[in-house]
Amino acid sequence: MIAVLRAFLRGRGKRVRPLFCHIGWRAVTDAPPDPRLVDVGVGLELLHGHALVHDDLVDRSLTRRGGPPVHVACASLHGADAWLGVSAAVFLGDLAALWAEELFQRLYEPDIPPAARGHLSAMRAQLLDGQLLDLAEPSQRFGTVPEAFAVIHAKTVAYTVRGPLLIGAAMAGAGPDVNDALAGYARPLGEAFQLQDDLEDVAAVPDESGGGEDLKEGKRTVVVALAAQAATPTQRTLMTRLLGRAALSSGDLAELRATIAATGAVEQVRAMITARRRAALAQAARGPFTERGKALLTAMTDLALPGVADWPEAAV
Repeated sequence: MIAVLRAFLRGRGKRVRPLFCHIGWRAVTDAPPDPRLVDVGVGLELLHGHALVHDDLVDRSLTRRGGPPVHVACASLHGADAWLGVSAAVFLGDLAALWAEELFQRLYEPDIPPAARGHLSAMRAQLLDGQLLDLAEPSQRFGTVPEAFAVIHAKTVAYTVRGPLLIGAAMAGAGPDVNDALAGYARPLGEAFQLQDDLEDVAAVPDESGGGEDLKEGKRTVVVALAAQAATPTQRTLMTRLLGRAALSSGDLAELRATIAATGAVEQVRAMITARRRAALAQAARGPFTERGKALLTAMTDLALPGVADWPEAAV
């Protein structure tokens, strides 16, 4: 079972949280990074692994980026015993969190500014807040755009971008001006990062089958909320019938995706992503950062948003 967790942590993630933590340091100073920055970055990746293992349990996910989530992989080791898989995933997620906490102890050493610990605590609390918001009963059948953005701000802006940036910056002794500028960069980039992730689940990829996990789970994303707002009665009926069905056939999934696209929601979200990418790039260029920090923030924008720079909308 430890091997399952190891394979899961070695998966296809972009490692954006450790990268943002490193860039936070580079935004403040040209001095070589403190070696403890690496430990903290690994801790952030382990914390993310913990969150994903438990998130897949909460969502009852059967796949994770084309592979099995931890609870499914563990169940398969023992004759498809689903309850054993769930139980093992709880403990393995906790184990990843424990390893993260051991590495985060570097932030409690006397010469590390206390602000770094404060940013870590806030980031972890906001992650849990976002998870609970994700479970809350929506005000409407498909949720609303403000409700979806509230989850994005807690689970992605604060936890994926702002928190790691501020932790790395605090370790380098950042002042309020740098912190404010990093937060101003984190908001549009974090929003765009999650919007693109949600869009990839909804927009069918040519010649590629499968996917659609968020649609099968009935996630109340921005693109789903926008589609519901613009849908005709017939389109809304189809969305009601298919959204949230775990056993969607490939034909039903294709029909649901086509219906959402026909409302114009996909184009709206693409425009949101490109506008936020431009805002993040502008903030990276004008913030009170080192020149290397500006370059890294600029490069990280397109690493976090793969392919968006090549969209026709991005050239506008």
